[in-house]
Amino acid sequence: MLKKCCFCVKLRKACIIIAIVDFLFNVVVLNLAGHEFIAHMEQAVAICHCIGCTFLLGGALIRSTVLLMFFLITSLTNCMILIVYCIYMLIKKERYREIIVPGSAIYICCGIYFWIVVYSYYAEVRNPEEVVEV
Repeated sequence: MLKKCCFCVKLRKACIIIAIVDFLFNVVVLNLAGHEFIAHMEQAVAICHCIGCTFLLGGALIRSTVLLMFFLITSLTNCMILIVYCIYMLIKKERYREIIVPGSAIYICCGIYFWIVVYSYYAEVRNPEEVVEV
């Protein structure tokens, strides 16, 4: 697993940054999604993922594995639905697909890296190396 994010940022601090950046990105997705059924699904998942980002922030601050796990689940769900949404846009030749699909692909790649960072922090919190015996 990772010891640091981008080779320089500690995992806890990276999780806080990820929570804020991912939350803001999902707010943008909520405001820009279309009116098709699949877009409504993406909006619903984005709302759940915004809640997951809030839990990530709390999980990073209080070192809670339960809150971190909720983010990990919503993050994977968000990426999978976003992949389906991109495929739908390409098949149906929707408007703005030339902008949305490449942007979504970049976000999916970042989302996978974010997931790995958060999972690494989750593993660190779950199995701390420094065990204090009393």
